[in-house]
Amino acid sequence: MAVNNRWCWLWVLVFLLGCGGPAKTGVDLKREAIAFNDAGYEYYRQSRFDLAQAKFEKALDFNRLIDRREGIAANLNNLGVIAQAQGNPEQAIGRFQEALAVNRERGDPAALCETLNNLGRAYQGQGRLREAGAAYLEALDQARQLPPGPLLALTLTHLGDVARVHKDYMLALNYYHQALTADIGAKDPRGQARRQERLGRTFLDLKDYDRAEEYLQEALGEFRRLQATDGIAAALKGLTLLALARGDRQAAEFNGNLLLGIYQARGQEQEARELETLLKRGGR
Repeated sequence: MAVNNRWCWLWVLVFLLGCGGPAKTGVDLKREAIAFNDAGYEYYRQSRFDLAQAKFEKALDFNRLIDRREGIAANLNNLGVIAQAQGNPEQAIGRFQEALAVNRERGDPAALCETLNNLGRAYQGQGRLREAGAAYLEALDQARQLPPGPLLALTLTHLGDVARVHKDYMLALNYYHQALTADIGAKDPRGQARRQERLGRTFLDLKDYDRAEEYLQEALGEFRRLQATDGIAAALKGLTLLALARGDRQAAEFNGNLLLGIYQARGQEQEARELETLLKRGGR
């Protein structure tokens, strides 16, 4: 998701374009912080989380030295994402809460929305759905203060995910359709594909197999065009589950083997084993 002031968020994680240099003045300290943050982002992309954490912590030190609030909040958010990736959810929540406090002082709706979405995801990962929902609803209030775009779509999607966990599928569909409308308005094909995948999975939950297939195939085609591996894997998983629900063993094996190849190429051994077991059992 791309946002303002050259800040680009992943999970939501921040990437700042910048250059390094000797830290002698306030301006140079800012550049050093940017350079360390950029290096952390690159290590994160390579799943080298310990190295990413070290770079983000160094960036945080520099930003604190010059009391650069925007940078402090961004670094805290990034450290929360790293903690989540390392399997430390309580630490992640603590980092996001620190970032939220800084962003509340700053009063930036975009930054607040981003941090609240991160915090909500961390709560949701722990099964703390009430707190996750509250964070997402507050994020939605912030997103509606901005022009419709990726942050609004992201927040609506997260609210749909919570509704889906509660098996309130009609509410989930409503949120996903709103998110898709925001994506279309922003001309965001990646976002549209994400929402189509979510819609497909929800129609699968509702046993509306024809509409599930329509959305999942559309999502898969777009993710392939964008070369978005995570999205391809998500759509293939949905199509595999759909084929199993229909009792179409051939389609399940076809899509499942494509997905298995992705898991193996990415070293996702646990996911590969679970998928192989699912296919052997025929979805039972």
